[in-house]
Amino acid sequence: MSLSRVCRLVNAPLVMVVWMLWGHGIAVSAERPIAGARIAVAANFRDTAEAIALHLEAHSDYHYDIIVGSTGKLASQVINGAPFDVLMAADRARPQRLVEEGYAVAGSQRTYALGELGLWWPGAVGPIAIGDLSALNPREICLANPALAPYGSAALTVLREAGFSERYLAGLVRVDNVNLVTAMVTQRQVRAGFIARSALVIAAKRDTVQMDETEILWFSDHEPIHQALVLLDHAQHNPAAHFWVEQIDHPAVRELIRAGGYQLRPLESTGGG
Repeated sequence: MSLSRVCRLVNAPLVMVVWMLWGHGIAVSAERPIAGARIAVAANFRDTAEAIALHLEAHSDYHYDIIVGSTGKLASQVINGAPFDVLMAADRARPQRLVEEGYAVAGSQRTYALGELGLWWPGAVGPIAIGDLSALNPREICLANPALAPYGSAALTVLREAGFSERYLAGLVRVDNVNLVTAMVTQRQVRAGFIARSALVIAAKRDTVQMDETEILWFSDHEPIHQALVLLDHAQHNPAAHFWVEQIDHPAVRELIRAGGYQLRPLESTGGG
């Protein structure tokens, strides 16, 4: 992935300055097409969003910049004036809240993917059970920060349902987003971590991380993680942003989502995110 195509969170202030200059008629770049949109994407969906951007750019005159971060941080940046056009969250609650608070277009929110949570424990002996984590020090287990990342919140729910004490849970290692959990386990900074199924797909494509299915416990019996998008108020009259939202249900785009490690919602289930 080209770094020039992905606006990291650390570049958000620069993005806002450029947008302000552009909005006042000051030419800042001859390279960026006017018909473009900035898509704020939950970290787990980064690679799939990039694939969607390439597909839509190949079939339109629009250009897309992908901004990556945890759902919680991206939503906060929207509230604080970040010039994003679409938010692709890893939950339904934040898009709905943005609509209710006047930061997003009512009726535009919809579920675009169903994510699956897993526990990756390299070197675990035999089939993994959630209760086996009690043999580890909580500092050896990593999850995405539940306050920022829906996958982390889902992991915390699983652990509570399994009977782990609040004292034990307080000792778990927390990182900003679910992609960082994969990195922590890969680098052996922790022994086990709660990951997204998309991490397994990315690992297979890049061939940079060795992930064995026998070392992962998938929580397929739990409710999938409903990931919803919403058109932000900033983009009400942006055709590129509208095109992105409209094309999410296109068969080719849905196939990209499925190939990224996600389940697909039934097309008739469009209401309320």
